[in-house]
Amino acid sequence: MDKRNNNNIRLVKNGSRRVTNEDAEYVSPDEDLTGGEVLKRKISYQKKQKERRMQKKRRRIVLALIALCVIVLILLFLTPIFNIRTISVEGNQIVTDEQIVEKLKPLIGENLLRTTDGKIAKMLQEIPYVSSVDVQKKLFPPSVEVTVSEYTPAAIVRGGGKNLTVSSSLMVLEELNAARNKLPVVTGVELQSANIGESLNVGNDYKDSTLKTMLRTLEATGLLADIKEVNINSLTAITMNYDDRITAQCGSQLDIERKIRLFKEAVTSDALANNARGTIDLSDPGKAIYTP
Repeated sequence: MDKRNNNNIRLVKNGSRRVTNEDAEYVSPDEDLTGGEVLKRKISYQKKQKERRMQKKRRRIVLALIALCVIVLILLFLTPIFNIRTISVEGNQIVTDEQIVEKLKPLIGENLLRTTDGKIAKMLQEIPYVSSVDVQKKLFPPSVEVTVSEYTPAAIVRGGGKNLTVSSSLMVLEELNAARNKLPVVTGVELQSANIGESLNVGNDYKDSTLKTMLRTLEATGLLADIKEVNINSLTAITMNYDDRITAQCGSQLDIERKIRLFKEAVTSDALANNARGTIDLSDPGKAIYTP
């Protein structure tokens, strides 16, 4: 037998197993291991090899998923498949359909997913009467459904030669050539800022908060439609004109909400005739004194 071949074989007394040159990758030349130790090393090596193959497989799967996601994103964002085709709007009563169509017309043909809800809401909130916007998107077919909430006109603020329609939160909704009969006219204020679509600034924080409280309370009590005028020229002598029949003398702005609610009880009381005329003094807290 060739001596060179003999040098590649080491016989180890370990049962019937032999350590051969096939085990060379698990055993270095200067190691003298038993067959059992070599077998353990071989099993460990094969396990590591299997783990490497699994890692490679997982990497291939991850790369395939990333590639798929990229393709999907391209389809969603860069192709006309998901371009907006229709827009429907509901909830508007004061704002006309023509105003809404004019604002949203540029959205037709834009990508649905690249068009944010905030962008759509901002476009509509450029219309002064729009207070809030709820946006719902549909992929099939690509469309947008918009629900609009509007400010309710609460009064006409007169000052500086202007007649401004405002909400109960003093949002300026529009400027009129003349006051509308169906809304109370607010007098006794100086307009510092009166931009449409912005909050009214009357230059006095006390008058601002008092007027807001009065309009909100009149709105909540259902008196708003019957109030003809609110005068807050003096915060110690606030007056209201009710149905051109009764003058409410509210006194100061203190407890103004309570005074208005007390006034509501007085004018709807059976003790007061439907066509009664005169004055109701509310300046004394907790009392409503009627004088014909």
